[in-house]
Amino acid sequence: MKAFKIVFLTLLFLNGFLLNSLFAKEININSDKMEVFEDDGLAVFTGKVFAQTKDIKLWADKLYVYYIKGEAKRDIQRIVAIGGVKIEREKWKAVAGKATYFKGEEKLILEENPKVWHEKNLVEGDLITIYFNEDRSEVFSRSGGRVRVKIYEK
Repeated sequence: MKAFKIVFLTLLFLNGFLLNSLFAKEININSDKMEVFEDDGLAVFTGKVFAQTKDIKLWADKLYVYYIKGEAKRDIQRIVAIGGVKIEREKWKAVAGKATYFKGEEKLILEENPKVWHEKNLVEGDLITIYFNEDRSEVFSRSGGRVRVKIYEK
């Protein structure tokens, strides 16, 4: 009976997560392990994490989902992907060691050797911030590093 209760609570959590996800109304997540820390408002997906929505795919070693509990659902606040992060959407692709998405601000921060491609064009630096609501991005260098861009004419 205890195993059933854990599975049931996990399904309830995932249902809330699916309906209130980072990217869309539906997100599918596969991983080797999932832990839910209800009191902390945190779900951790570990091991070969793959998350997919209608038009976005994400791979990482770990995925942390921070949420606030409501009466009937959980409101996602922030999602952090760590280790071998790869994100694909249409002609866009990004890789980084860490990606943090802030839902309320519609902001994505890529750290640890981030690179972003649009088709063959490439931008890389030490920190890349994408503001989805403003349709803009910023690329920063740290410690004397440089921002690097490769643009190919059509």
